[in-house]
Amino acid sequence: MKDLTDKQELVYKFILNSMKERGMPPTIREIGDKFEITAKGAYDHLKAIEKKGFIKTQKNQSRAIELTRNDALESLPAQVMTIPVLGRVAAGMPILAEENVEGYIPIPDRLAKKPGTFALRVVGDSMIEAGINDGDLAIIQKKETARNGEIVVALVEDEATLKVFYKESDHIRLEPRNAKLKPIKSKKAQVMGKLIGIYRFY
Repeated sequence: MKDLTDKQELVYKFILNSMKERGMPPTIREIGDKFEITAKGAYDHLKAIEKKGFIKTQKNQSRAIELTRNDALESLPAQVMTIPVLGRVAAGMPILAEENVEGYIPIPDRLAKKPGTFALRVVGDSMIEAGINDGDLAIIQKKETARNGEIVVALVEDEATLKVFYKESDHIRLEPRNAKLKPIKSKKAQVMGKLIGIYRFY
């Protein structure tokens, strides 16, 4: 992994300190204000740091900076823990949730007390009436069972979807929270985990 320039190292340390002190990364504007540079200058520094493997960013999202180095992750304080982002989950039609780590996000440790907590990126609008939007990160506690009315990630024919769970007599009903969409009914749906939080970038 390439070394950072002096200025890139200062920006990187500012990101780490923000995560340690506030539990979230800074915005591009906050980086620009801190170093008295333009938003484009701050963005260029982020992309250079990302290219060298220290962080990962998401396009068009203000606070979408994820740490990728283990030594940086281990330096975060106890009250902030990091969890892996594992692919995508559909809040519309199911999309394959690939079991590859896209990056890590810091969350309060009370959300990650139990092992197996992870995040999936939401795609679609079927849960908008529950306040879950396209692009959100769904924080999931790994579980194989659920109670009626809980929001779960369920596997349907090897594809994962975020829906409200209902166990019925001979099948499972996965209900959207969008009046325009119909529920998914399946006899083979498998619960992967329960929604315990939403991580959103503005």
